[in-house]
Amino acid sequence: MNSKADVIAASTERPVYPQHKSRFFGSVKRKKLRLVFSFYSPDGNEIAMPIASMSAYLKRDFPDVEVMLEPVLILRDAEQYSPENYARTIQAMDADLIAFSIMSPHWFPMEPYFAELKKLMPDLPILIGGYQAMLSQEQTIENPNIDYICVGDGEYAIGNMVQHLLGTKDGPADGMWEKLIDGEVYETEAHQIGDLQALPFPDYDIFSKEDGFKDVNSSIFGPKGKLVLPVMTGRGCPYRCTYCCNTPILEGWRSKKTFLRKYEPEAMVQELERLRDLYGVGYFEFWDELFLSNLKFVRAFFEIYKDRIGLPFSINSRVEVMNEEFCKTAAEAGCHTIWFGIESGDEEYRGRMLGRKMKNQQVIDAADNCKKAGINRLTFNIVGMPLETADNMRETLKLNQRIAPEHFFFFPYIPLRGTPLYNIAKDEGLLLTHKKNLHYLSAANDRQFTLNMKEMPELLTQDEYNEICLEMLAFQERNNRLTYSDDENGAEVATVEDKSFSLTEETEEATSNTAIESEISPEVFDPAAGVKQGGLMTTVRNFFSR
Repeated sequence: MNSKADVIAASTERPVYPQHKSRFFGSVKRKKLRLVFSFYSPDGNEIAMPIASMSAYLKRDFPDVEVMLEPVLILRDAEQYSPENYARTIQAMDADLIAFSIMSPHWFPMEPYFAELKKLMPDLPILIGGYQAMLSQEQTIENPNIDYICVGDGEYAIGNMVQHLLGTKDGPADGMWEKLIDGEVYETEAHQIGDLQALPFPDYDIFSKEDGFKDVNSSIFGPKGKLVLPVMTGRGCPYRCTYCCNTPILEGWRSKKTFLRKYEPEAMVQELERLRDLYGVGYFEFWDELFLSNLKFVRAFFEIYKDRIGLPFSINSRVEVMNEEFCKTAAEAGCHTIWFGIESGDEEYRGRMLGRKMKNQQVIDAADNCKKAGINRLTFNIVGMPLETADNMRETLKLNQRIAPEHFFFFPYIPLRGTPLYNIAKDEGLLLTHKKNLHYLSAANDRQFTLNMKEMPELLTQDEYNEICLEMLAFQERNNRLTYSDDENGAEVATVEDKSFSLTEETEEATSNTAIESEISPEVFDPAAGVKQGGLMTTVRNFFSR
């Protein structure tokens, strides 16, 4: 049934699989395997596209699997979603497997949950996927409570996992690493799915509740009062930004021709029509790593979308392609907001350290083109990066002040293991080794910003960093005005409320009490994970943990 995965991941060089050492091979004796998907949401997000895609695949090809969802939604009810209460909830679900999609910044907060699950249910296998497992394999599988990790695309791999637990297919679960009874780890190759057409479109039903989507936080920056649904037209990004988790994945992709993957425009629009009519969608957010990775697709897609969908939408773009013609075409198709990364306002630092070669004038022109076309602008900016100076940070603020985007967003740099910028931070001795919870959401609630790396006083002191972040926060509070009007006269305006500065950080005392000795590896902030409606994006861009 699952030969595609064998073709993708088969290796003639790996050792013979010691099936007798597998703790969980054939452990599920009932006919219908019960699988619980989960993810950690510190900001209220209740949509995870990787889980939606895997759920759709299982429902299509594995009818003997019961797929359930139980995310850790801290902001909904911190007590209900404590590690102890969460473990009891999973116990009551009588699951045969629990599979987490985890981003690296969420790894350490989730470790107590894994411990409680194993304490209460020692025979329940725990599987970790997402960027944490893909880029920090050893750190993830070394956790004593973890049994399997998914090291690549997850659709076919989760199907192999089902067959593995049911004992219906001899051998390992291809696409996974497995911790054997003797503590050894059996490794298989990461899956790299090049043909999206072979997969079903994502399953959104898994996120709906008794009242449909009325009580589901599904949006990043969309309008209130409408169902805003995240969608993806493809996977992959051709750029090699030094801070982004996409870069090491691209470097390890065996066939570069298949890395940029798009659905056919007609098929994609048909799916959007179905979603619009089925759920009553009022606004689409395209969560592609880069919506514009294929301009041929974009031109064809815009034309069909304009004629048949007729809903406003947001996309993630690059300033290099945001000329007047493109912005005009996007606006005519219904584009409401374009998100684009500036990262650093210092042109020289941005090119040399971040791999972003665009000129400041290109940034200004792109922003002006959007404004001229009537498209809102949302900029992403990173602060506290390796070898960044106070002057570099001030240039970031200065450039955004010049642009005055409808939404200015800045977030602290977090070293993501495997990326070139992480290696620079490591070589410079800047990585923190005793801090368990890195500050990856802006701490404006207490007006105190802390570097996530060791201080280099000759370049940027902690006091300077905090001072400039406060200036950025003040600009954000004065500047941000991203709105959505339901009629031409602007009568019913829904303001987008940014929740990114109202999240509580762990206290310094609590952080020190849970210190660790290993290097920290949380990833860059990624939209693929999503956020609470009207709230912030959780890891740029690169969310897509498959």
